[in-house]
Amino acid sequence: MKKVIIQRLARLAILTALCCVLRIWMAALPNIKPITALFFVFALYFGLADSLVIMALTMTVTGILLGFSPIILGQIIVYGLIILLFKFLTELSKNNLILSIFSGLLALLYGALIDIFSGILFGFGTGGFIGYWLAGLPFDLAHAVSTFLFFPLIIFIFKRIKTLK
Repeated sequence: MKKVIIQRLARLAILTALCCVLRIWMAALPNIKPITALFFVFALYFGLADSLVIMALTMTVTGILLGFSPIILGQIIVYGLIILLFKFLTELSKNNLILSIFSGLLALLYGALIDIFSGILFGFGTGGFIGYWLAGLPFDLAHAVSTFLFFPLIIFIFKRIKTLK
């Protein structure tokens, strides 16, 4: 029992560190990061709870390193929501192409929801939500496309690692 707990904690720490390094390493590319796809794959392979823990730790640690603001709370809440939705959608299909499409659409939803959170937190300005959302749409689309493309690649890597055991 103790060994299983230690192994799980070690896995959580290593995967959180991987996500943090990837997020920081790719910080120069706006919204082109594999971590959203990683969170979805973790939900598939390790379960919802572990994926949520890794996500919350990643957002907190990278927030401390890249600049902490109240938006971190919004990121944790919105990521938690889309990971839950992804886990629900995996019950509808196990096809990797369909799951990739789901992952890209959920990344787009993440952008819209985080825009709502940011707008409420910092004010929408004169353009209201639509203007705020449209201004960030190119970044949201980059996030959606990169998540759609990273997801099958990460699934492929995880399947290879699983067969090596």
